[in-house]
Amino acid sequence: MSNLAKLIAGEMKRLVRYNILPVSLVTAIIWIVLFLFLSENEAHKIAPLLIFVDAAAMSVLLLGASHHLEKQEGTIRTMMVMPVSPGQILTAKTVASMVLAIESAVATSVALYFIHGVRLNYVLLLLFVAIAGAAHAAIGFVLSLRSRDFTSMLNLLMGYMILFTMPSILFSLGVIDAKYEWLLMISPSHSASNLITSAVTGEFKIAMTIAGCLYLIVLTAVLFKFAVLPGFKDNAARG
Repeated sequence: MSNLAKLIAGEMKRLVRYNILPVSLVTAIIWIVLFLFLSENEAHKIAPLLIFVDAAAMSVLLLGASHHLEKQEGTIRTMMVMPVSPGQILTAKTVASMVLAIESAVATSVALYFIHGVRLNYVLLLLFVAIAGAAHAAIGFVLSLRSRDFTSMLNLLMGYMILFTMPSILFSLGVIDAKYEWLLMISPSHSASNLITSAVTGEFKIAMTIAGCLYLIVLTAVLFKFAVLPGFKDNAARG
């Protein structure tokens, strides 16, 4: 446990050193400033989309940036010779990625309360953001491990967003009809968006909420076991 705690602390320090955590904080500040110019209804309506973008797209992007920076510095190979398992290393990186998503959700919900007096279901919001963050950390690892450098990783991320994230954003804006929502739940991004939206609005579709949670949890476990862990070991061995 002490080794895992040290790994997590090291990951948080790297997030600061690589300017990833500061960038995430700046993004949260932008959302807060945006709320100052919106009405209570407008802010409440757009909040799920902002939290979702940070928990999904931004988490994948920042994790990918961190991975390739570490690869350039040889940090990953160094970590592999430490008395820790690859699973512990991946757990620490996942926790760090989830911290970024949760930090954004906390900043957004606090801004909603102090600017517009909007109260949310904070426990469910943080739970759903953690689940969404873990799933997209796994997706981020898959994209990073399959890319040669950060530029190629961005290309893969763009492809992922077009296929899975854009439909969810279009749905939240009312462009895609509600009758297609169950079909959209195949997308990890939409499952995450549905969970976050339900926590912010307080409007739950019980079957869809349960299905979304189970789907993201199972997807996270499957990706880590069969794609991320083997790929991480191979990537570390090749440097």
